[in-house]
Amino acid sequence: MGRMHYGYWKKQKGVEVVALCDKNTTQFTEGVQGGNVAGADNSTDYGSAVIYDDFTKMLAEANLDAISLTLPTTLHVALTVQALKAGVSVLCEKPMALDAKSCRTMIAAAAKAPNGAKLMIAHCLRFWPCYTYLKKLIDSKKYGKVLAASFNRFSVMPGWGKGPNWFTDESKSGGVALDLHIHDTDMVNFLFGMPKSVTSSANYNSDGVMTYISTLYDVGGAVVSSDGCWAMTQTFGFEASYMVTFENAIVVMDVNREDALSVFPAKGKKFAPRIKGGDGYEYEIKWFADKLKGLDVESVTTPEQSCDSVRIVDAEKRSAKSGRKVVL
Repeated sequence: MGRMHYGYWKKQKGVEVVALCDKNTTQFTEGVQGGNVAGADNSTDYGSAVIYDDFTKMLAEANLDAISLTLPTTLHVALTVQALKAGVSVLCEKPMALDAKSCRTMIAAAAKAPNGAKLMIAHCLRFWPCYTYLKKLIDSKKYGKVLAASFNRFSVMPGWGKGPNWFTDESKSGGVALDLHIHDTDMVNFLFGMPKSVTSSANYNSDGVMTYISTLYDVGGAVVSSDGCWAMTQTFGFEASYMVTFENAIVVMDVNREDALSVFPAKGKKFAPRIKGGDGYEYEIKWFADKLKGLDVESVTTPEQSCDSVRIVDAEKRSAKSGRKVVL
C-alpha cells in the first residue's frame, strides 16, 4: 500500500516526494515482496528522495508538509500523533485504529496540531468511481428509495509480507472485521448514515480467529447487510460486490463480472453506466493534496466519520460474540 500511495503522490501537481521511511530499508531496493494491491509502483529508483529507517529523524530533518502512513494498524495512533504534533499532516491508511478511544486520541491531536496540520483516514471506497456513482443515485433518488442493499468482500487469508502474519493477530490488525470488512461497514455509514444498531454472526477457525462476519444494519428503512470473509480458497481469489435494490431499478457491482457495474431499470434495458476511470487510491490522494493546498474540496470524509466506522465494527464484533443485537 505504501507503494500505491507513493505512485499517486508522484503524479500530483505541485507535490514533491522528498522522503521515504521504513525500518526495513531493503524493501526500497528489492521491489515488491508480495501483497494484494495490483498496480502499486514497483520502482526502486526514488530519485532525490531520502531513505530513512527512523521515523523521528525523518520528521526532524525532511521538512515535511504531509505523510502517508501505510504501516500496520497497531502503529497508527502513536505515529499519527507524533507527526501531527510536529505540524505534519497525515493521510493514514484504514482502519483508523484498533478502537474508538484510540481514534479519538488521533482526532484530539489533529485539533491541536500546529501549522494547520490535517488528518485524513484513507477509506478509498468513498472515492472509488463505482461507489461514488451509487452515492449519487441514492442521494438524488433517481430510481426512488432504496429498498435493500447488500455489500460483500471475500478474500483469501492475508499472508503477504515478511515475518509473522500480523493480519491474523487481532491485537495488531483487528482481524477480518476491522481490516477487510470495515471497507463495507464504512460504505454503509457513508451511504446511509450511522446505523441505529447492528446484528452480526461470525465463523471462527480452530485457532479462534474470526474468518467470516455477516451483519444486518438498522439504518431506519432499507434492509442493509454486509458479509466479509478471509476464508476463501486460493483458486477463488478475491471478490468485492454490491447489489442495491431501488424502487425502480437494481444496481449491481461485481469486480469479477465482464461489466463490473450494471443497472437494471424497471423500464428499458440493462446498461453499463459510464463512470470515470481511475481508482479510489488516486482520487483520495488528489482530494487530500487539494485540501492541503487550500482548495475548496467536496465534503467526502472526516476523521470523526472514520472513528464512527471503527465504532460500528466494534459493535459488530460484540454482536457476533454475544449473538445479540448491539445498539449504537
